[in-house]
Amino acid sequence: MKNTKEVQAILTAIFCLNRTGDRNEQINLICDYAFRRLFGANTNLLSLACIGQSKEEMEKQVNEMLEMETEFKKYMEEYK
Repeated sequence: MKNTKEVQAILTAIFCLNRTGDRNEQINLICDYAFRRLFGANTNLLSLACIGQSKEEMEKQVNEMLEMETEFKKYMEEYK
């Protein structure tokens, strides 16, 4: 697998965005499983950081994180 250094940021983005609006419990469980298996951590602190965040606030934070830690912005520019 290429660019595994981006996995944590991508999983964090998926988990946090799923916490806004209608939650998909299966996505929560898959993300929690991945955090536990890949990084030896769980999503409890991440869940706490999401409390009280609006969808817009969460999207802004996620986009900033993805821009800093991944090449997602470049991907979006190339594949729009």
